[in-house]
Amino acid sequence: MAGEVSKHLDRAKRFLEKNRVEDAIEAYLAVLDEAPQHQEATQALGDLYARMDQPDRAAVYYGMLFDLLVDPKDETKALAIYNRFLRVGRGQQPPERIARYAFLQQRQNHPDEAIEQYTKAAELFATANREEDALFCWERIAQLDPENLARQMRLAEAAERLGKNALAARAFLRAGQLASASGASADALHLLGRAYKLAPQERSVGLLYAQANLQSGNAVRAASLLEPFAASENDAAFLATYSDALMRSGNLEKARELLERLLREKNEGITQLFELADRYVAASQDQKATEILLSLKRRMFADKRQNDFVTLMDAVGAKHPQSQAVLEFWASLHNELNRESQYFEVLIKLFDVYLTSGNVKKAAESLERLVDIDAYDYRNQERLELLRGKIDEVQLKRIASRLMKSSSPTPGHASHAHQGQSPAPNSEEGRQLQALEDLIVQTEIFLQYSLQNKALERLQRIAAMFPGEEERNARLSNLYQLANWWPQGPPKPKTEAGATPPVPAAPAVAPAVAVTEAAPITTKTGVYSAETLRDLSKISEVNQKIFRQQTPRAMLNTAVSEVGAYLRGTRALAVVGTPGRPPEMAAEFCASGVKPAPGAQVVLLLAHVEKAEPDELGGLVVNATEGSILSDLGLSTALGVMITDKETQMPAGMLIVGHAEEHKWKPNEAYFLQAIGDQMLMSVSHTRLRSLVRRMGVSDERSGLLSRSSYQSCLLTEADRARTQGTPLALTILQIDRGAELLRTQGESPLERFLEQLARSLQPIVRQNDVAVKYTSWSLAFILPDTTLAGAQNLADKLRRAASGLRPPWDSTQITLSAGIVEAVAKHDYDSEDIVTDLINRAEFSVEEARKRGGDTVVALETPKL
Repeated sequence: MAGEVSKHLDRAKRFLEKNRVEDAIEAYLAVLDEAPQHQEATQALGDLYARMDQPDRAAVYYGMLFDLLVDPKDETKALAIYNRFLRVGRGQQPPERIARYAFLQQRQNHPDEAIEQYTKAAELFATANREEDALFCWERIAQLDPENLARQMRLAEAAERLGKNALAARAFLRAGQLASASGASADALHLLGRAYKLAPQERSVGLLYAQANLQSGNAVRAASLLEPFAASENDAAFLATYSDALMRSGNLEKARELLERLLREKNEGITQLFELADRYVAASQDQKATEILLSLKRRMFADKRQNDFVTLMDAVGAKHPQSQAVLEFWASLHNELNRESQYFEVLIKLFDVYLTSGNVKKAAESLERLVDIDAYDYRNQERLELLRGKIDEVQLKRIASRLMKSSSPTPGHASHAHQGQSPAPNSEEGRQLQALEDLIVQTEIFLQYSLQNKALERLQRIAAMFPGEEERNARLSNLYQLANWWPQGPPKPKTEAGATPPVPAAPAVAPAVAVTEAAPITTKTGVYSAETLRDLSKISEVNQKIFRQQTPRAMLNTAVSEVGAYLRGTRALAVVGTPGRPPEMAAEFCASGVKPAPGAQVVLLLAHVEKAEPDELGGLVVNATEGSILSDLGLSTALGVMITDKETQMPAGMLIVGHAEEHKWKPNEAYFLQAIGDQMLMSVSHTRLRSLVRRMGVSDERSGLLSRSSYQSCLLTEADRARTQGTPLALTILQIDRGAELLRTQGESPLERFLEQLARSLQPIVRQNDVAVKYTSWSLAFILPDTTLAGAQNLADKLRRAASGLRPPWDSTQITLSAGIVEAVAKHDYDSEDIVTDLINRAEFSVEEARKRGGDTVVALETPKL
């Protein structure tokens, strides 16, 4: 056979040499008769017929050649043959060949051409009733263009007709996803339903169909779709969808079980758990909601995600302002994180809820906390009136006295609206006058410290409660003008040219801020007016930061850093020491690119500022001259304030800020420096005194706490101060549960090491004026001046939470702590020794009561009524 083929090939070549084309064609045909797959003969026939201008005949043999080239994967030559001779030929190529050509285009990464040829082949197959082959082409097209909804639908319907359910389900599934992405939710639900009908056992089909049902509001159907897969599922997306369906269908318990499992195993589902808590509250199951929130809090706080937790908790709390349990949890959260403004707002809601439910005791406690946070809030007086006649008269008077202290008018604030005899304070008219006076005083304070928004809020309140009062009250009228705001209705009065409106006397403010006269004062630092005073909130913020520092040097560093950054100074300098001598301590702030000043230059700067003549506000302003120390330090001007020791009334330090560029000093900057300097010196002095007390009290070397020998003397000192000043005093004893048993089983040394570890972890939480004492080998005592029973209980809760993560050195078992809390009773016939004796006895009783309850608890003994 091979010999015959060779003879025919030789004959064909000789015929071609003699240009006998017809005879050559017959010879090549004879080769194909012997070997139908012979590529050389097939290509030669195609070429010869093309030379003879017979394209149809040439296309037959070129098509045969294309088929021969496809099989051995000679794709490049096959594509060249098809593109040159077959694609634009006169005759229609068979669908199989078109499909092969499309496949080669797909392999060559020409998707558009491949889709076009697959479509042509599929239509030819369908015309010939070859549905299986057409389906193959539609599947290829869908793979090449997965984002085309129409093509996915064509594949799905063709597969469904042929009973290819798995393929049809996948195509309907993809079509449903595309419809959902385009916003056609109803179409998506229909298509996913068709997919689920064809393949109900497919987990992905069931999941997407359930999600579509959830989106359309059919949560019950969604839950039933996912339930058969739930037992063996661990996928986070599946569990989240299933729990969502359960929540929306009302099956909260099962949803909780799933979400807690998801959080435990995958650390996911936090947002859904907050939504579950929300739904529990809506279903009046507040206790379960708070259990979930507490669990989430522990988890997120351990992950250092306090801010995320607060944000999510705020959303839940805002939805349920009538839920007592949620509000209590919400309030405790902000209290724990020291977010006073948010804590204040939640306490307002709690007060209303307690009062509405008839729990006047809790309402009174909430009001006391509100007064502690903001004694100047005008609504506190209204809340007090709501409690009148419902709570104990002693408690009512105590709250009222604190309100009176905060709202009593200062000298020069007497109203001119009502001359003659004042109405009785308990009368309705007296209460109205008191409310007006409180609001005016608050507005003056806010204007003095440039808190414009708060001042406008108070003025709007006055205008609503006392319409037209400004016509009778010159002081109020002046406030309207000072704030550049006037009630709607009456026209704003015009001020005569050259006339200076009266300025109200400045009210008494926090001790850290100096009180000034009301009349405008023109000084080296400018004109003293309400618009030029610094925001009081910044002073409070800086003071708190200074107060939290543990060492005097850290306090000075904090003060200069905050002052320099806030006033945008080039340098800021804080010193403690007697004028005329080298400073005992000093700290400096330098702006970016500025080098610290040498010690000698610091001394020269102090001497230069000390020689400056103070203005009426106490500011020491110095400007640079040629060759002066300010020029050497790169400063153009500097402002300093002398800090005075409050006990000796002698200069004890200085706070200075300087600018490299020209700067006109304003009154608020002198006030700001004075306030920060006073707090800085007060904190330094207190820390030094505390250190001295520790040394005199023979502090415990290991824990750093005062020893038991100084316990009673410290209590006597604080009790004497509380009795003479009328301030509260509390005592907290924090003990390790089963401490005596641990001492016997583990020994003294391991327990001492754990107590030392416990003391270090609790030290940053207590205030600087609190006194910590090593009470026994397993307990600590905290003497808390200026602290009520409720405040001490809050501190005890914080201490126990801070200690919850500690592990003892002997094993990994978590140790629990209990606390006993008492507040001093100041009876008229008690001296300091009697107060301390009673305090110690009741503290011991509270600790014993905690032990009887099994430990891990807080026992706060109510103060006996006098």
